[in-house]
Order: sequence, then structure tokens, then C-alpha cells
Amino acid sequence: MRDRNRMTLLDCVGLGINGIIGTGIFLLPARVFRNAGGLSWAAWLAIGGVCLLVGLCFCETSGRSERNGGPYVYARDAFGRWVGVGVGWMALAANLFAYGAVARAFGRNLSFLVPVLNRAGPQIALAIAVIGGLAALNYRGIRPGALTSDFFSGAKLIPILLFVGLGLAFVDWHRLALPAPAGETTVEALKLGGFAALFACTGFEYVPVAAGETENPRRNVPLALIFALLGSVLLYALVQIVFIGTHPDPGAADKPLAEAAAAFAGPWAGRFVAVGSVISSFGYLTAVALVTPRYLSALGENGELPPLFARTHRRFGTPSVAIGLTALVCAGLAVFADFDRLSDLNNAAVFAQYVPTCLAVPVLRRTKGASAFRLPLGPTIPVLATLGCILFLNGIKREDAIFSIATLAVGLVLHAAWRVFGRSPLLGTG
Repeated sequence: MRDRNRMTLLDCVGLGINGIIGTGIFLLPARVFRNAGGLSWAAWLAIGGVCLLVGLCFCETSGRSERNGGPYVYARDAFGRWVGVGVGWMALAANLFAYGAVARAFGRNLSFLVPVLNRAGPQIALAIAVIGGLAALNYRGIRPGALTSDFFSGAKLIPILLFVGLGLAFVDWHRLALPAPAGETTVEALKLGGFAALFACTGFEYVPVAAGETENPRRNVPLALIFALLGSVLLYALVQIVFIGTHPDPGAADKPLAEAAAAFAGPWAGRFVAVGSVISSFGYLTAVALVTPRYLSALGENGELPPLFARTHRRFGTPSVAIGLTALVCAGLAVFADFDRLSDLNNAAVFAQYVPTCLAVPVLRRTKGASAFRLPLGPTIPVLATLGCILFLNGIKREDAIFSIATLAVGLVLHAAWRVFGRSPLLGTG
């Protein structure tokens, strides 16, 4: 008999699409254009190609595991406890920051339709309400949260597909030849444009995190990851082409897609796309609310942090303590974080998950045996994925690199303190 509380293939695809397609695609096209000019559509394909290689590495590593935790589990199995803790902590920190910031941005997006949300107070109140509501939903079981993710993964695609479908007929194809900024080579333009686009391409790694609560995870997780990532990246490239070819001044755009839609189809189209940005933001929130607590519970489950964080609800089987704690932290972050800071910090932290996962592939082949999904061409794909990550690492700002290192240090210190003091007779946990 099928377990109604376990995620299906459709649930996993919806989770992946929601993780990838979020606020970024509505806000980043202008920034990508400023970095890469008419080649900005190719910048999406460049960073998407690297993410696809990384995603294929996730497919093989996830094929060996039916446990929650995703990159944390893979790094721990391949390189040991300390590397695993570092990866898991960075993944948790990045998701907490993204969750709180996008919750705050949700109110800002909605302010186009509800003017009272132009003020900070109502935006914060709405963010806290959304975080609390999603926590309550996921507290009652992963299946309700997954169904919500399925709905929004479909609903938010409608305005994006309409934007592309209508907009392609109005594209001025000559504008795709607009040059990159002065002094940039083609490679530099693609690298800088791709780095700017990275935030909108991440999120596919959410799919393997809930492997322990998925039907037939060794089949469904890799398939869902590939479908979600390929579809999203190709759609992004088409969105960028329509944006460049229809927006009156793509380099100066503030609300890129809504402004472009209004330019080629009238005000109604601009409003429709603005509604789509609200739906997309909330869809992203349903995905990140589902996944983030499971990073924390995985750390507690394996003894990296106090086992209290892994405690599950007796009736629903969900990580209830982790859900409550992450909701509280995210509500606090929503008061201070904004989307602009989020994208840069996310880009700086995301490689802490990607590079170890790629490097883990050949190690796990030797130590863990066969996977349900094995990459072809030996070590070629993991090596290319790692090199691609290193290439785009050059775009990280100094302050964001420092933030990432400091965040990693905090996590390792907390883990060390728990190992030294948490099991001492003094605390009664020995």
C-alpha cells in the first residue's frame, strides 16, 4: 500500500522547479544584461550548463542514499565528519538566509497590488505570517507541504510561459548583438553574467535532501532533478531573449519582466507578470520551508549537533523541533535581510555544497559501491563540474567570501563545542 505521506516523482519535480524558479528570474535579467550585454542569454546557458554537470553529480550521489540531508550526507560519507558538518552547516545557513530574505521580498512584490505593503512594518508582519503558516503546514506532514509545492510550481509557470510565448513575436533580434560592457572579452562577459545569474539557477539540490521521505528515491530523485534543472535553464534563456529584444532600456530596468511585458503587450501584461512574481516568490517559499528544517534535523540525527534537533512528531513523523526553530530564525532574519544582499551571499555560499558533492563522486564509487544512477565517462563529469564551479568562484566579492568563511567557522566551533561538552558527565549526556 502506498504511503500517502511520502513524496512522489511529481512532488520531487515540483520541489525542484520551486527551488530553481523563484524570485530571481523576475529580478535578475537586467543585472545579467549589464554584465554580458547581448550575450546574456548565453550566460544563462553557461551557468546552467555548469549547474547541470553539478546536478548530474547529485544524481549519482543521491542514488546511494535514502537518508535526509543531501550534500551533507554525501560529503560526510566521502570525506568524514568534519567536512560533512561544514557542508551541512553552510547549506543550512544559506537556506535560512534565503528563506528569511525571500519572505521579506514577498511583501515587496505584493506591494505592486496592495499599496499598504510599501511600508516596512506591513512587509515584516506579512513575512512572519507566511513563515508561520508554512511551518504549521509542514509540521503536520511532508505530504501537505509537497502538495502546496506542486500547486505553485504549476501556477507560477503560467505568466512566465505567457511572457515567452507572446514576447517572442515582438523580439527585435538585432538587439541580441548588443555588445558586452567595454573592456570585457566574451569569456569574461559570460563568466560575470553567469555569476549574476547563479542565484536563479540554484535550488535543484533541494530534491535529494528529502530522499528519506520519498517513494523509490533512487529512481525518483535523479529523474526529478534532471527534469527540473533542464526545463528551468532553457526557459531562463528564452526569458532573457524576450527581455533583451522587447524592453526599451534593458540595462536600466528595475522590474525587468513586468516592464518588458507592458512594453510589448500593454499594461495588463505588466500587471499579470507582476502577479506572477508574487506567485513565484511564494512558490519558492513553500519549497525552502519544506527543505530547510531537514538540514538541521540531519545534523542532529547524526550527532553533529544536539539530538533534540532531530526529534520527530509522534503522530506526523516530521522533524517538529527543527521546523519550529528554523521558522523562528527565519522570522528574525526577515526583519533585516533583503533580496539584493541575499543573491550575493547565496552565490558565495552555494559552492560549499556543490564542490564537495562533485569531488565525492569518485570517492564514493570506491568506498560505497554501485549507485542506482551512474554517470558515464568515468570521472570526466565530476572533474568538469568542479572546474566550472572554480571558474565562477572568481566572481565572488571579497566581503561575501569573508562572510562565508566566518559562517563556516561558527558552525565548526559549535560542532566542536557539542562534541567536547555535550557528552560530558557534567551535562548528563555522556
